[in-house]
Amino acid sequence: MITIEDSYQYTDRGGRPDNQDACLILTADSFPGTRSTIGIQAVLDGVASSNGKEASRKGLQAAYVPLAGLLASAMDLAEADRNIKESYIRQYMTEAVRRADSALRAVPGDCASTISIAVVFDDMLYSCNLGDSPVLLVRHPDTEPEILACYEAHNEAGLQVSRGLMSEEEAAVSPLKNHLLYSLGGAEPWPADRIPFFSAPLDSNSLLLAGSDGALSVLPAARLASLVRGCRSMQQLTERLYEDVRAAGGEDNFTLMASRILVS
Repeated sequence: MITIEDSYQYTDRGGRPDNQDACLILTADSFPGTRSTIGIQAVLDGVASSNGKEASRKGLQAAYVPLAGLLASAMDLAEADRNIKESYIRQYMTEAVRRADSALRAVPGDCASTISIAVVFDDMLYSCNLGDSPVLLVRHPDTEPEILACYEAHNEAGLQVSRGLMSEEEAAVSPLKNHLLYSLGGAEPWPADRIPFFSAPLDSNSLLLAGSDGALSVLPAARLASLVRGCRSMQQLTERLYEDVRAAGGEDNFTLMASRILVS
């Protein structure tokens, strides 16, 4: 079973007049007669030039209904075959993205936001995203951190990486990462089959990091690994990351949800 041992969430509006981020954490303890626990996280980063504050909040309100539905259905899914479980989780997350996209397209004028969703269930992490808000899984963080990117960076730098024209380390410091390619609230509904979906097994001791691009995508993997190693708490980790990002000159809004997850 999994135990979400320690969680911490922090948001800072950075150099913007309003906070452009919205996020949620939903959890349910082990269900009677099963060894299952579920944790759900979502973060939306509104596009500042497109009414970002309203966009992230409206998108989160729309996404909440299917995500709460997944939480309510978790007990029934607990004993299901892994393939069936993954299929249902994918459906709920896809519906959350679809509803958020529809809600923003219904707002007059420009209204755009990214969205990233992470679900921890049994000994697996499931995630999906639209935009460039990162979801990272860090396995064995206290010894030799292994960082898995469980999202697709839908910005110009991410596109260059996918084409082999830029390394991930170069992308972390490239100005091209500020050129967002896809987001919620476009002129046309986003096709469900184009929402990237990820799954990865948890280690006995793993960290789940989900946040806005200003919190995580600006840090090269080697630097993130050095900051993760030896952290006593998720609050300490969040403070380390925040201080490092600001010391490097980052001025974007900053939201980070950090959780330590144990598997037994």
